[in-house]
Amino acid sequence: MAAEYTPVAAHLPAVFAAEADSFAQVEGFLGMADELHRAYLDRLADLPAWLSPAGSVWPPGTSPEAGGDVVLGRLAELYDELATWFGFVLPASWSDPGVGLARRRVFLGKAARLWRRRGTPRGFADWFCLWFDIKVAAERPVLLEHYKYGTPQGPAGETGPDPALRATLIVPAGTRFDDAAVRAEAALFVDRYAPAHVLMRLCWARPDFSLGAVPGPGADPEAIARFREQVRRLLCSMVDFVEHRNGVRVWKCVGEGRAIDRLDVGWLPSDEEE
Repeated sequence: MAAEYTPVAAHLPAVFAAEADSFAQVEGFLGMADELHRAYLDRLADLPAWLSPAGSVWPPGTSPEAGGDVVLGRLAELYDELATWFGFVLPASWSDPGVGLARRRVFLGKAARLWRRRGTPRGFADWFCLWFDIKVAAERPVLLEHYKYGTPQGPAGETGPDPALRATLIVPAGTRFDDAAVRAEAALFVDRYAPAHVLMRLCWARPDFSLGAVPGPGADPEAIARFREQVRRLLCSMVDFVEHRNGVRVWKCVGEGRAIDRLDVGWLPSDEEE
């Protein structure tokens, strides 16, 4: 862009150039403004590059002699600033200098599309996968909107449309969720980003969880009915008597009633000697 810059003196009326000596003085004074303008235009020419998460230009305002840690830190600050343009504060779990920068780039590259679709079922699931870096299809969560499958059983034993706007997010508990802090972050994610009019719960499933083949458009009505009944039974079997943050989850009942510590740190106090 600097090559296309026209000096300020060239915009003056022709009368200023009538006397060469006088015009040379004017041109010299205006030349200082030209230097400033060229510098601004050079920075503007680089603007699309360093504002892009895919840009590879040197971070603006960073010394050429800066070390790697300084450069990474400056890039992180730049990405944090760009994220505020979307009204978003990057989570602490993305703070790792290496992996965190990559997650920031991916988010900024997809933010506009994510924000357009975030209130939809597919958009919500995509946003969850991006947040927790889920890239394998088998690890994607399953979002069940209850109204599509009817109430498992009404007060009078009938089944029909669910009167409440409720949903269940079933997340295969792979190794990425081994850390309790990450599981707590997932619960906070659901509370924060579920649509305001939808009551959504988070349920953990075995890593190999699958609903099986989902009937597509034009599927046999009997196959659709069987699938709906399968999902209704699944939703009915999800019973929770305590809040997730206060409960200890086990895959199945073990120990046949013995006083076993489910956290595997020893035996619970008991009157019986084992």
